[in-house]
Amino acid sequence: MAPGLDGLPAAEREVEVAAPVAEFLRSASPRALRRIRLGLRAFEWLPFPWRFSRLGGGARDDFLRRMEASRFSLHHELLLMAKVLVTLGYAVAPRVEEKIGTRRSCRLADGSLPAPQGTLGDTMPSGPEEECDVVIVGSGAGGAVAAATLAEAGLDVIVLEAGEAFDQESYPADPLEAIARLYRDGGLTIAEGRPQVPVPVGRAVGGTTVVNSGTCFRAPPAVLEDWRTRFGIEWATDLDGAFAEAEELLRVTPLDPERMGRNGQLAMEGAAALGASGGPISRNAGSCVQCSSCPLGCEIDAKRGMHVSYIPRAVAAGARLRTGVEARRVLIEKGRATGVACTLAPLRPGPGNRGKGTARAGSRPYAVRARLATVVAGGALGTPELLLRSGLSGSPIGRNLHIHPACWIGARYAEEVRGWDGVMQSYYVDEWEPQRLLLEATFTPLAFGGAWLPGAGSDHQRSLLEFHHVGSIGVHLSDESSGRVSLTRDGSLRVRYKLTQEDANRLTFGIARAAEIHFAAGATEVYPNIPRAGVLTPSNLPDFESTRFKPSELRLEAFHPMGTARISPPGDGACAPNGSVHGVSDLYVADASLFPTSLGVNPMMTIIAFATRIATELTKSS
Repeated sequence: MAPGLDGLPAAEREVEVAAPVAEFLRSASPRALRRIRLGLRAFEWLPFPWRFSRLGGGARDDFLRRMEASRFSLHHELLLMAKVLVTLGYAVAPRVEEKIGTRRSCRLADGSLPAPQGTLGDTMPSGPEEECDVVIVGSGAGGAVAAATLAEAGLDVIVLEAGEAFDQESYPADPLEAIARLYRDGGLTIAEGRPQVPVPVGRAVGGTTVVNSGTCFRAPPAVLEDWRTRFGIEWATDLDGAFAEAEELLRVTPLDPERMGRNGQLAMEGAAALGASGGPISRNAGSCVQCSSCPLGCEIDAKRGMHVSYIPRAVAAGARLRTGVEARRVLIEKGRATGVACTLAPLRPGPGNRGKGTARAGSRPYAVRARLATVVAGGALGTPELLLRSGLSGSPIGRNLHIHPACWIGARYAEEVRGWDGVMQSYYVDEWEPQRLLLEATFTPLAFGGAWLPGAGSDHQRSLLEFHHVGSIGVHLSDESSGRVSLTRDGSLRVRYKLTQEDANRLTFGIARAAEIHFAAGATEVYPNIPRAGVLTPSNLPDFESTRFKPSELRLEAFHPMGTARISPPGDGACAPNGSVHGVSDLYVADASLFPTSLGVNPMMTIIAFATRIATELTKSS
């Protein structure tokens, strides 16, 4: 898969790939591992009666080209899986990065470093059981904001987080280790369906805000009005104050077009040439002008994730944070939530895990009793997982999953783009919002984006060598398609998602619009990531637009799960407008699970606004 070419080292012979990837895969769920093992076995034996690993170099390249040209979707799925795994291990090798010229860094406009943001306190539980007024499960955008709001109102709060605590002093330097420790299941959470859609979510203090792009949009007014009129959320259109407060605390600032980086500038120039509306993205990173480490933790914490903003604020107000705590079920007694039964996971020693002692020797039970309320904020995957495991299976919990399916549309430019020298997500185009589309100039690190480049084997290595000429745009869909979060027989998470033909058509339309922007900015070819479509040029773009592609032909990712405990009347939704779970007293949800429909923009700011409202109302009732 990576034979070495024109100065690129050969995998295994010159740089180790298999062993680091195998170690990384230990972080994947058993369900994901079974699928990967099955896929790798199938890939190995596809050249039957020969095995792929025993073919000569020329024969391997010929076989990979036949797979790329195949009419069978299974061949493309297996090839993409192999490219993803190999690129993860290969692209992070120092010799590969040096040859291609990529680097990970973060920098403020004036070259300064952000000031420290306060302590997280003692994160180790003081005993096998603790008590508080309100226990919150999850420390992401919902849980952190709820914790700060409640603690500052004088309530005794405990926040439970399954992951570890990291900051600029303790993010893992090795990219594979960072992915394994900062993401749930090593980022390999998959929404099963045709196509399968990866849905990576954070698993650390701060949740996904630690690893997201820092993009900050307010919810579209039309969406909030729809939630008010159709779903009875009367306060949905009264969130301006909550948005403004969060924007001030998080130092949300629009990017300077002169300093956003060439990838964003090309998208801006192409959109302007077409007359398409858009603008520089606002981010919670102040004057940051370079960020290519966002998915691995901001190396200087310029990006104000929850772990360097709301969580320290909550701790300063008296909240207690507990890390390495896996919430197993909500304790429900006589129809009332009274706390959470948990498992304390062993933690690695290090600066990210603060408390008495350096590590826990093994898993053991732990519980938190809540006098007033239990708030679940584990995200739209973790929240329904916990509620279902707690016996709340006879309601719509877990249904109505929306994910903002997205595709990476790369393009080759004659000029150098060097997207890693700018801001990762920098410019948006909302011209096609009526078609439920949002386009964002997004340049991901090579380990994440390299697998989407065309070719396999030697051909893919040639694409890697041209990475500095690649610009990229993400096409995001506000989906009408939906999915479901459920539990398997062994109690583990299962995510399913069915992309409709209508939404596949919208995404195809969005790919064509992204291609037009690229061409208008000077790109010579565009990579639509639909195998049957091949490489796009200005001359064959009309043919692409006139072709109907099946949902299973699209290669997608998704980063914004929502809706799995939505606010709606009993029978249709899981929660009331105040966030309380139907049928259980003193149990609340405060995350994107509450959203009744697909939001249409990056959801962090709307999660914060919802959590602020729900926690504020809870303080009044308490």
